[in-house]
Amino acid sequence: MVISAQRAIETISRGDVASGYLLLGQELYWRDRVWAALRQAVGLESGGAGIEEMDLRQTSLEAILARAAERSLWTPRQLLLVRNAQSLALSRSLELAQDYFRNPSPDTVLVFEMDDVDLDAADWREREKIKTRQEHWESFCEVVLLASPPLRESIAIVQQEAAARGGKIAPEAAERLLAFCDRDLGRVVMELEKLCLYANGSEIRPEAVELLSGRLGSAPAMSLPEAIGSGDASKLLEALAALVPKGAYLPLTLAEVTRYLRQLLLLQQRRIRDPREASRILWSARLPAPPALLPELLRQARAFPPAHLLRCFREAWRAEQMLRSSPADERLVVERFLLTMAAPLRERRTEARLR
Repeated sequence: MVISAQRAIETISRGDVASGYLLLGQELYWRDRVWAALRQAVGLESGGAGIEEMDLRQTSLEAILARAAERSLWTPRQLLLVRNAQSLALSRSLELAQDYFRNPSPDTVLVFEMDDVDLDAADWREREKIKTRQEHWESFCEVVLLASPPLRESIAIVQQEAAARGGKIAPEAAERLLAFCDRDLGRVVMELEKLCLYANGSEIRPEAVELLSGRLGSAPAMSLPEAIGSGDASKLLEALAALVPKGAYLPLTLAEVTRYLRQLLLLQQRRIRDPREASRILWSARLPAPPALLPELLRQARAFPPAHLLRCFREAWRAEQMLRSSPADERLVVERFLLTMAAPLRERRTEARLR
């Protein structure tokens, strides 16, 4: 059976534990919670006895299945996590697994992990890979999908996690935190720990998330995307100088700008006009943006020529190669790239002045 991670946790929490699970996907937040639910269900919360992690790159499937069939002398139940299960071939290895699950050990829960697939991917080859794995594994064990939930569910999860820590977070702050962490719920929970300590019982507001991201107080009057969209070279350079301190690792800044380019290109290709639709599209593409920035992104997506955005990806690659070749002035490389990117809007600004 193929089920969502939330449903799997609910089922396990009721005591209905299967003999085998396949954890399929990359969302570590759900993987850790499924694992915690299994530990609690089989009574292995406190100690390490009965819990074992194995790696198929180091241990053969035959040895793992033999270990699963053995009874432990130290604990009545055992829980085995098998990492890198994607290395299993689709023929002989699957037959071995099927043979084991025809008569599995009642004392063992065997959990396979495949984290090499993106369940949100749009690429047809990735979708086919996911479909094939589901079809091959669901006949003999539970296939649990570790997928990122939609925006509203994610906000609700963040609020629940804050409540579990004795805190409270505003929906706007939760959405901003999700965008800051690129939808990575595992990272969100880690950052939420800091925010709850900082808030000290008060509601976590968007300003606290901005402080966490290092943007509050030290941030320029406008963000780098806004400065690019202004078409003003001086504002662009001022924003870069205020946002990126001297001595910073500039390839990271270049990677952020490339991500911003991907957002613009996606909004442009989809011809999005509504900020709510833009939020949904960017969320689905794992490119979330702060809600306050969405109107500006939509405006720029309409303003930039499509061919120019594509050229900018090539220019970004060239700039990255230059940064990695130890240039005399790294900041000059980034500044030149940003000015090239903003060139069409700067030209329009000049034309408007001449009129």
